[in-house]
Formats: sequence, structure tokens, C-alpha cells
Amino acid sequence: MASEGSTEVSPKTAPCEDARSCKKLQLIFGGVVAIAAILLVTTVTLSFILFARWKTPEENQIFLNKLLENLQQCQRRSRDLKKMLHSATQDSRCGLCPESWLWWRNHCYFFSVGLQDDRQWNESNQFCQQHNSSLVVIEDSAEMDFLQEIMSECTKFPFLWVGLTDSTKEGLWLWLNGGKDQHSPLVTVQWDSDERDCADQRGGRTLFASKCDEHGPWVCKKES
Repeated sequence: MASEGSTEVSPKTAPCEDARSCKKLQLIFGGVVAIAAILLVTTVTLSFILFARWKTPEENQIFLNKLLENLQQCQRRSRDLKKMLHSATQDSRCGLCPESWLWWRNHCYFFSVGLQDDRQWNESNQFCQQHNSSLVVIEDSAEMDFLQEIMSECTKFPFLWVGLTDSTKEGLWLWLNGGKDQHSPLVTVQWDSDERDCADQRGGRTLFASKCDEHGPWVCKKES
């Protein structure tokens, strides 16, 4: 682990790796494109051979027009699949996020557990700022589910510091981007009291008020 004051991300591998790896995506989409191309050629060839032998010229022309229409539709689907393959080979997770950061929905996330020593809330936020990010601001329930999934894969997460605090005014919980928790679809902050001014995320999609000088892991977030 890095020392308490270090701001560099450790090069060692995080205990919970992103299962959606670039290589896996490339193989999946590559296989889909290949299979689609083979099916397209096979279907067109067999259909033309079979129906051309047993239909009248008029019926053949109608069938040929329908076949060309289906072929154009298949070609459009093939182009869409190729775009998906290109997206997979140029995956944001492969290039736009720094080492040890995870990609999700056009953002990069850094989970400190296993890479950095636990820190206080302010120290955690300072680390994020030094890496052009901030403590995570949870924007919707889907993002909450993503964080919850990562936490569930690791037993070393007692909680995660998030970018939510009522240090400016007691009881008024604000995200670091200025958004009020009251306007968020997420659950409210539990255990709120005068001496608990910093929020953390725990299991069960819950946000808890904690003392800001407690030490714990955190998660940073920035655009990819």
C-alpha cells in the first residue's frame, strides 16, 4: 500500500478487476459479426437456388425483389454490428481511463481499497482533486447500483466515502457539484447528527452520515 500522504496510484492490481474486459468484448463482437456475415451469405445463396428452380418467372421476380429488400436490411444490420465491433476495439475502458481506474457509462472511477491506505473524508477528496476528479457524486439509481455491485464483489469495503456533506449547513446535504440530496431519487442520509457531516455508502443502497475524521476507502469519479 502507498503511504498516508502519497498521491500516486499504486501499480499493483486492484482486488476486484472489471469483468467486462476489452479483450472479451472484442472476441464477443468479432464472433457476432463473423456469424452474421456467414448467415447472410448462406441465406441469400440457398434461397436463390431453391426458389429459382420451382417458381415461374413472375414469381421469381417478386421473390427476387423481396430477397433484395431482405439483403439490404441484413447489410444495414451488418454495418451496425461492425460499428459495435469498432466501439469494442476502441473501448473507452482501454484508453481513456488511467491505470487502476474502472470505466462505466463515460466516466472513470477509482476505488481506493487495496491501492491506497484509508483516509479521512477531506484527505480522500484531496486525493481525487489531485487526480483531476472528485469524490463520487451519485447522479441516479443506476450509478448507485454500479457502485453497489463493485462493493459486493469485495469483502474489504466496510463503506465508501462519497462526495456528499452537510458541513456548510447542518442538515442540508449537498453533493460536491452543488446538488441537493433531497432532489435525488436515492435514499436519504441515515444517522444524521451534529458531529456527522460526511456521507459514505454502505450495503443495501444506503448513505450514512459519519464523522469526517474517520478513516476509510473512497471512490473518485471523473469524465472519461
